[in-house]
Amino acid sequence: MKIDEDWIRAHLPEDCANEPIDVFSCYYLDGLTAMSEGERGGPDTVVYEAENEEDLRYWQLENICHFVGKADQSKTWRYYRHHAEDGRWLYVEHRHYDYNAIEDSRLPGFERFLQNLKYGFPYDRWEKKVKEYVRLMNFWYTAPHWDYDRDRLCFIEISDSKEHDDHSNIIEEPRPGSIIEVVD
Repeated sequence: MKIDEDWIRAHLPEDCANEPIDVFSCYYLDGLTAMSEGERGGPDTVVYEAENEEDLRYWQLENICHFVGKADQSKTWRYYRHHAEDGRWLYVEHRHYDYNAIEDSRLPGFERFLQNLKYGFPYDRWEKKVKEYVRLMNFWYTAPHWDYDRDRLCFIEISDSKEHDDHSNIIEEPRPGSIIEVVD
């Protein structure tokens, strides 16, 4: 797929500007339509239909932003799933934590993605993505638990809501006897 490499690199954060950006190996362009090569002899499929050249560049930038940069893995969660016994999770609890929730491995990657987009996207387009990813982070909660701090460019907890299981409102939280270790 043809990309405007100079434009893309100019719209990436400085710490990502020299990273490989060839993430479209199975895609090709048919005018302003991004196509995916058929899977195992299947038909080619439309992946994205751009309105114009600018829209296509932003779509490409968005896809590249998923793969560049290093996510911040330094935050501590209160609860980490250790292992399951008899279909129930056992947890490790931290006394000192940044997030009063069960670890969600999506959060660092989502934060980095939104940080990358902030650098290169117009504000209204970026804000639309922020709202989309806040919805994704809150999907497993009975009430909104996460929001996004647009100044600090990170997710923040806004409630004590607990995760639920498969929208059946079975709350996942450490139950008595399920914490097998408490660490600092």
